[in-house]
Amino acid sequence: MTNPTSEEKSAGVESAETFPMRLKQALGDQSIRGFARECGFSDTVLRQYLNGQSEPTRPALLAIARTANVNLEWLAAGPATTKASATSPAEKYLYKDPLAFKTDWLQNEFPDSFDNLFLIQIPDESMEPTLHRGDLVLVDTSDRDLDTISHGIYLLKLGDRILVKRLQYVADDTLRVLSDHPAYEGFSVSLQDKTSGLSLMGKVVWCGQRV
Repeated sequence: MTNPTSEEKSAGVESAETFPMRLKQALGDQSIRGFARECGFSDTVLRQYLNGQSEPTRPALLAIARTANVNLEWLAAGPATTKASATSPAEKYLYKDPLAFKTDWLQNEFPDSFDNLFLIQIPDESMEPTLHRGDLVLVDTSDRDLDTISHGIYLLKLGDRILVKRLQYVADDTLRVLSDHPAYEGFSVSLQDKTSGLSLMGKVVWCGQRV
């Protein structure tokens, strides 16, 4: 692996320094609190991004780009293209880094959520044998309403942690948060408890794994 040149290092520093400006542009006239809630994190975290006090993780960048309807590459690094429409359904392929999905296939498989999909990797082994560490999953970010959950595998935020877990509605406004791996214990969250820190980032609708 080659070391980055001084120009590449400079470009990386510049993109990090100008990120708050792009974030403010993406935010537009929306309220900080409402935008942060839509992204799945707190307004305090969003203010830190806006003030340059911290940099977003990849899932946070994806959530911001989806919520603001801006191009992910522009948001992260600042190329010339600004709108998410640069990767439009009219193109033959839709790129969900690091894979390219054929647009027709995505539209046929996910007609109601095509514009709300993003790709992530499973971060740990807690969902084995269903999902393995490093597996790629497509997440439907339009499915984020805690009040309508019956069951399924979701990308969720719990406090400061981003997790992929199985959620099951049991009774009395209670959700069970479950791992498929027997070594990980499940726990319950009350939907009435507004201090639980639980928010949904989307439902897992497809997975790809090595064989």
